[in-house]
Amino acid sequence: MQTVLDTNMQKQIDEALKRAKCKKVLYFYDESGYKKLLGVFDKKKASQIKKYYRSRNLINRLTEYEVVTTEPDSIFRG
Repeated sequence: MQTVLDTNMQKQIDEALKRAKCKKVLYFYDESGYKKLLGVFDKKKASQIKKYYRSRNLINRLTEYEVVTTEPDSIFRG
């Protein structure tokens, strides 16, 4: 019984990996140094957000990480 369950989960994992895309996770640090998640964005939208913070001289408070995910893009409320 255990092998049937493992095989089924492996199929689901393989299907999720096929749909997964490389995206950027952006975090913003406030004045106190606390990290706030801005969201998960595709690379084009992430570069637009970085441009937004650069124009406001806050680019040094922004960090980004690359992830592979099936999550939809977040909504940016600048």
